[in-house]
Amino acid sequence: MSASASSKSTLVSSIISGILSLVIFATLRFYAHWFNGSQLHVLIGGFVGSWIFIFSLTCLSNAESIIFGQDFQAKFIPEILFCLSLAVAASGMVHRVCATTCILFSFVGLFFINRISNKHYNNVTPPVDAPVRKSGKKFK
Repeated sequence: MSASASSKSTLVSSIISGILSLVIFATLRFYAHWFNGSQLHVLIGGFVGSWIFIFSLTCLSNAESIIFGQDFQAKFIPEILFCLSLAVAASGMVHRVCATTCILFSFVGLFFINRISNKHYNNVTPPVDAPVRKSGKKFK
């Protein structure tokens, strides 16, 4: 894949992730009375709020990848904490327990995102075996 095709797909992914996070936020706000209906609905609201975290992190990370280069990675303090606080605030507008379960579901989602990212991007080369000396002589 060429660099321009890769940057186009990253841009499209960033835009779609941003739109989806806004749609999920609007859904949380529009159906806030339903999410407050029962304890199960409150838990579902936290799960839906965690998707705001996942999509906003994808949007932000892809935008930074376009701006700073393909090797740029999202760090915990600026990007992940910002997206998590955004998702928790959105879920907290619905119910306090939604905010708490949003944190828990977001950490689970972050764990799986990290696993997928490590599997896809970290191509670790196996270590080269060094020759072993059997005696005190040096190799020539």
